[in-house]
Amino acid sequence: MLLYGKLSELNAVQAIIAHLEEKGWTLTAIADSDELKVHRNTVRMWKAGTRYPRPDTPVLDALNRLVKRNRIPKKKRYAKGSRSKRFSNE
Repeated sequence: MLLYGKLSELNAVQAIIAHLEEKGWTLTAIADSDELKVHRNTVRMWKAGTRYPRPDTPVLDALNRLVKRNRIPKKKRYAKGSRSKRFSNE
């Protein structure tokens, strides 16, 4: 019975993450939010279903608060070529 409870909670977490992504949130923005403060790989594993959120953390409540937010964090934009390494042979 405990496994069933974990599975339904995981499905809820996955559904909320999918909904946040539809609204324009990135996994990094979800992870870095004030409500969660976890690594982006943690959120990625919750989304993939390979990990469960810790039971002592109110992850579902935190994700639901993110859904209610009107403001979505902007994606970081970089100028073309600014992230590539440049080598000069002068």
